Amino acid sequence: MRIARIAVGLLAAASTLGEARAGFDATVSPPRFELRANPGEVVRQVLDITNGAAAVASYTVKTADWRLNPEGGVVYHEGEPAQDSCRRWVRIERHVVKIAPRQTRHYRFEVHVPPDAPRGECRFALLIASEAARVTPVASGIQIPLVGRIGVIVYVTIGDAKPNLQLVHMRLQDTPQGTMPALTFRNSGNAHGRVLGAVEGRDAKGRQVDLVASQDVILPGAERAILLRPVDWSSGQAKPSDVRLVPPIHVRGRLEYQGGGDLKIDYRLP
Repeated sequence: MRIARIAVGLLAAASTLGEARAGFDATVSPPRFELRANPGEVVRQVLDITNGAAAVASYTVKTADWRLNPEGGVVYHEGEPAQDSCRRWVRIERHVVKIAPRQTRHYRFEVHVPPDAPRGECRFALLIASEAARVTPVASGIQIPLVGRIGVIVYVTIGDAKPNLQLVHMRLQDTPQGTMPALTFRNSGNAHGRVLGAVEGRDAKGRQVDLVASQDVILPGAERAILLRPVDWSSGQAKPSDVRLVPPIHVRGRLEYQGGGDLKIDYRLP
């Protein structure tokens, strides 16, 4: 299972603000939960929090609402739950956790789905944050608190809710890694979806590459562009390809939809 890791030594801040007196070295696994439940059920799960530092660390844990900004980044809301939030269904083990050096702690949480919950999706985040580290600026001597934080996204699909993905259009998109096919999907369902799999790409120079769909989440009622990224399998493991594709690019193959269904592609993108 892939592990979400943040190790913030505050080195960037120290270079301009002075020497950091503490750091944040934490690992949380898994990075997200994708769960299912029926109305009236209680879902119980465990995440692992590892303190990678050489000293005892104290972490706070809280729930938060979240949304995606136009660039696809996660924006958290930590105040009162939004009107349509399901954070009121969530029970967490405790708000403060102390973990010994180089040790891992199992942390429990529950989602109590009301009996009258409509089919759809409950989405929230668990925020794991360190105690504030004090950084002293070189010039003023004022101490500025810096806090490391990890967000774990939780999806709970209620009842028979599911995504319904449709391809809206295809185009080529310029990225720092080169030109890539981008497929825009609309999700008209009532649960989140993803596009899975790889297809074949051939560019104007006749070079053939595997194009893997980025597994970015597509929320209900939203549209999102999914990049097809060139991948190099020569080492036996997937890694970004050094090939810079030259248009036009012929894309063909079949992609799968999370939740069921697939899409056959055979397009030439100018």
